Amino acid sequence: MEQKAFDLIAGKAEAAFGELGYRRLEAGGGEKDGKTAVFVGEDAACGLLYAQEKKRVSLRVCGLEDGGPDGNWKSLSTWLYDPETDSAAQAQEIVDDFAETLAGPKRKSALPARKKRKKDDENNVDPLFFFNRFAGVFPELKDELVSEKEAYGGVRVVTFARERLLPRLDGLLADPSEKNRAARCAGLLSDLYVSGDMDVRSIITIVLLNGLGGAAVETLRPLLGKELAKAFEAGLKMKGKKVKPEKKKKKKKFMATTLADR
Repeated sequence: MEQKAFDLIAGKAEAAFGELGYRRLEAGGGEKDGKTAVFVGEDAACGLLYAQEKKRVSLRVCGLEDGGPDGNWKSLSTWLYDPETDSAAQAQEIVDDFAETLAGPKRKSALPARKKRKKDDENNVDPLFFFNRFAGVFPELKDELVSEKEAYGGVRVVTFARERLLPRLDGLLADPSEKNRAARCAGLLSDLYVSGDMDVRSIITIVLLNGLGGAAVETLRPLLGKELAKAFEAGLKMKGKKVKPEKKKKKKKFMATTLADR
C-alpha cells in the first residue's frame, strides 16, 4: 500500500514539476529512510522522500554536480500522508504545495549562492535566446520564429514579443488553472532579466510586463525575483503615460561659425 501511495504522489509530482522545467531521473527508489524520486532542473535538483513508518512525504532540494544532484539535500516542505485514510485529492494538494514551494523564493534560499560571473559573461542573453527559452513553454513559438526569419531575414524582436509572445503570456497568467506554468514563466522572466542584454530587459519590462492585463499582473507580481520586481513596479508608474522627447540642445555659436567657414 505504501508503494502505491508513493507512486501516486510521485506520478502527480512528475507532471507538476515537469511544467517547472524538471525531469525525473530513472534512478531512485529507496533509501534507508524511505522511498525516493529525484528530479533535475536547470540549476537544481529536487526530490520526494516518503518515510513509510512516519507516513510523511517531504520535498527536498539540492544543487547540481556533473549534471546530477550534489547530495546536499535540504527539506523545503513536509506533509503527513497515510494511504489507509488519505485520498487522491489530498495527494494532489500535497503536490500542488510542493510545486508552489519549488517555484518560490524558498527554493533559492535553500541553495548555495551561485558563483559570480566574469564581466565578459554578464548580460550575454540576447532576444533570440530569450524567445527560444519561452518556446519551452509555448512550443508554437518555434515555428513562428522560423517563419519570421524566412519572411524578414531576421526576427523583429519588439514586434514578435508584442504580437506572438505577449498574448500567450497574458492568457496563461490570467488562467487560474495554469499556476504551475505561470510560476515557470515568472522564473524565466526573472532569470533572463538578470542575465539579459539591454534589448532583452526592454522587451521584458516595456513590451511584456507593461502589456499585461490586470489579472495577469496580479498573478505575476508576487512570483517575480527581486530585481525584476523592482523594475516592474517602477515601470508600472509609467504605464499609459506619454513621455515628452528630450529637447535637442542648441549648438554653441562657435561650432556653427566653424562649420559655416568650411
